[in-house]
Amino acid sequence: MDPFAVAATIAAVIAGAIASISGFGIGSVLTPILSTQFDVRLAIAMVSLPHLAGTFVRCLLVRTRIDKDVLLGFGAASAIGGLVRAALQAVW
Repeated sequence: MDPFAVAATIAAVIAGAIASISGFGIGSVLTPILSTQFDVRLAIAMVSLPHLAGTFVRCLLVRTRIDKDVLLGFGAASAIGGLVRAALQAVW
């Protein structure tokens, strides 16, 4: 196994442990490691996959207690803002 794969595996385990307790940390730990071998934009895109999986799991765990009004109000605004920013990043 090459040194990058070892470092990335260790970083992923540490990031998962941090995120399981605090709810964040995946991006903070994995992005710098991945950006040593990949373009920073690609590294950020790669880190979005564990974020998506974590969000999905959290939604499954709390699905019966989700306030639909808050989800539609805050979630929709957040999604729209994220998409607008992503579109602006392409041209900015």
